[in-house]
Amino acid sequence: MKPRIFTSPHEAFRSTTALEGGIVHVMPSDSLMNLKAPATPLTATQRARCERVASRLHADLSELVNLLPDHAQGGSGMSRHLGIVRNTCQRVIQALADHDPTIETLIKMPGTKGLRLMLEAMQKEGIDQNKIEIAQAGVDQFDGLIRDYGGSHSKLSARISAMDANQKPLELASLQARQALYQAAVGITGRAAQSSISLYAFRQSPDDTDVLQRAIATGLIQTTVIPGGMPVVISNGSTLRWDDDLEHALKNLDDSDAQGTTPDALLQKFCSQPLPTVTSRGTQESTIRVIDPQSLDHPQTFDVVSAARSNHPFLDPQGMPIFNEIWSLANCPSKKLIFDIYVHEDMERMFRPSVDAQQWNPNLSAPGGDKWVLRYPQVPTLELLGRGIGNAATTGYARHAQLTKVFFERIGWNPSEFFGLRCEVDFPIWRGGYCIKFAPVQNPVE
Repeated sequence: MKPRIFTSPHEAFRSTTALEGGIVHVMPSDSLMNLKAPATPLTATQRARCERVASRLHADLSELVNLLPDHAQGGSGMSRHLGIVRNTCQRVIQALADHDPTIETLIKMPGTKGLRLMLEAMQKEGIDQNKIEIAQAGVDQFDGLIRDYGGSHSKLSARISAMDANQKPLELASLQARQALYQAAVGITGRAAQSSISLYAFRQSPDDTDVLQRAIATGLIQTTVIPGGMPVVISNGSTLRWDDDLEHALKNLDDSDAQGTTPDALLQKFCSQPLPTVTSRGTQESTIRVIDPQSLDHPQTFDVVSAARSNHPFLDPQGMPIFNEIWSLANCPSKKLIFDIYVHEDMERMFRPSVDAQQWNPNLSAPGGDKWVLRYPQVPTLELLGRGIGNAATTGYARHAQLTKVFFERIGWNPSEFFGLRCEVDFPIWRGGYCIKFAPVQNPVE
């Protein structure tokens, strides 16, 4: 048999004719050698761990970057100031640009080697050693993720990006989970509400712009108390623990003291009849109202709405606005939270709002001030209601628009001068704190 002549090496691999009577084996090309198996998606538990590490890294590194000079808080400026490669700095800045860090924030971060070099450079610049060590612990956690779930940053990133078509991710703080918590909390506390209402209004005093005026209405609609259950409690306090001036104490809308038996604390038009007995107690910084229905030989359902007002210094002792975090605390298991804030037009342009949900301690503090430690996985929605109270109505409470109108009438403020914000949540997390935050705008538009 004459040998077959091939004009191309590839022709040999296409041939089904045996050379010397043998079998031709097709050898893989370079492109075939480089094909990689798809990345294995992270499990729900693994993703949750990544979320926690991402939140911690974001918080720790943000604090360190904010300690750098202004010119070094961008990628290129940081690179020149710290003497490290620009790519590392740019990736850190890109990751920190996420307002609410997610698991994808870890993809944007540089690797742990680059992060450690950055921390070493910051240490040489005299950045607080304690803050450096806290951030180093976060980088160590990131390194553990890479080691456990990928082996390299790129492989971890691939697993973060991968999604199993048959895998349904765990949805933390889902509606179903919150509803289950509501049912359990009712069984524990013996009380429940159809709707919880927090209605705030803020303005600077027309007579003195150094004074911040606050008014608040707090309500529990269709709240049910079961015999033997916990009493109904509404918190109307202030968290300004440095402000011990009695002139700034919480007052009823008629300026009477919010202490002892206080029927004037109620907006009676929106309360059930006969009126429940309300007692107010506490200090000027933290006042609670306890509602005791007249008889509890069987479950009793009623509406109760209280109101109060107070004045405070506009700035704290460090010269920062105290108008920064406004809270609605889910103290009573409820099917609906309606959390409205109205800000006067003169203040509205001075602040940028956002919303958050956190597990709260009794004194509203977080260990070391690290709010990310207590942040719930799901962030609620912040709705802009616009100028005035024309959009105050909500299906969560049929009389809410009327309540808002009466509220402004009682405090004597013109609602057309205010802008409204709303956080409305189905089955708010019991013992959770819903917070509308206001960050000062550096150069507000006049």
